[in-house]
Amino acid sequence: MDQSEITPRLLFSNVPVDCHDEYLRLWVEARGYRVFSLRLIRDQVSGTSPSFAHVQLMNCGKVEEAVRSLDGQELGGRKVKVACFAIHSARR
Repeated sequence: MDQSEITPRLLFSNVPVDCHDEYLRLWVEARGYRVFSLRLIRDQVSGTSPSFAHVQLMNCGKVEEAVRSLDGQELGGRKVKVACFAIHSARR
């Protein structure tokens, strides 16, 4: 598998349960990181967020910098944890 098939993303944890997609997008972008895609992980039954989100940045080269910058910052009264993870694309 070559590098073009790996998409680095940010994994946010400890996101407030009442956080909405657009609020998180604006929060990340206000800190200098343009968002390509964002997905709050929600409970299928209640619709609430169990504190996790996946964020893909427009500039994949800024992922490690974003982790260092955003990890531990306060979002809606909670200190978020931010880590990097990779999604492997299925190319055929």
